Amino acid sequence: MPAPTPRTALLVGAAGGILKEVSRELAEEGHTLVLFDRDAEAVGRLAEELGRITKVETVVGDITDIAAAERQLTDIVDRFAPSILVNGVGGDTRVIGYADLTTDHFDESFLENVVSSWIAVKVCAPRMAADGYGRIVNFASAGGRTYSRFNNAAYVAAKAAVIGMTKQLAFELAPTGVVVNVVAHGPIATERVAGAFERRDPEQQRAVLAKLPMGRYGTVAEAVGSVLHLCSESAGYSTGSVIDINGGIYM
Repeated sequence: MPAPTPRTALLVGAAGGILKEVSRELAEEGHTLVLFDRDAEAVGRLAEELGRITKVETVVGDITDIAAAERQLTDIVDRFAPSILVNGVGGDTRVIGYADLTTDHFDESFLENVVSSWIAVKVCAPRMAADGYGRIVNFASAGGRTYSRFNNAAYVAAKAAVIGMTKQLAFELAPTGVVVNVVAHGPIATERVAGAFERRDPEQQRAVLAKLPMGRYGTVAEAVGSVLHLCSESAGYSTGSVIDINGGIYM
């Protein structure tokens, strides 16, 4: 198999558990990386690590500050013209019953998961379309496909919206050479998720694992393969697809 063409990849939420590993793999493939994250210390450490392998730029910003993020993203497109965009933002480990949710929960979840992904596509996709090539990967959740035992209705609704938005974006961009897809992860043992699991008492831990067909959480390494495929040249005829990475929870 020929080596991938070196490109520039923008990773939003780059210091997060899954996206951090995606960044490492893309660096190994020789792509230039633009790492966008609000955690200056964490993204700086990642850039220092990956800078030994490939060219890396960091942008510290809050993607949920939409006006500021749009300005930063516009600058990124002008300077680097990324042809790969991975939106790894959003997430929630809170189990909250429907009766205890407020409109603030919905506003927060839709901003973090839907609007923040949309603004990155809005800014980046026109340049990709003009260049005739683009790979966009959004992050949803297995819960957004059905329901979740591990989150809440606001989060599930937002991730379902990410899936619907991705399909519409894929339809609109299909003639341009830009493909847009979404991955729907189930329980993956990122630092945040593993930490939430460890804070449960042993009885609760056993109850959680009993609900997982494989009896365990997925690893971060197991979560990245489909993301990398959708970032690759070989994904050129895949658009509007949803790839489930859930260990058989919803089949």
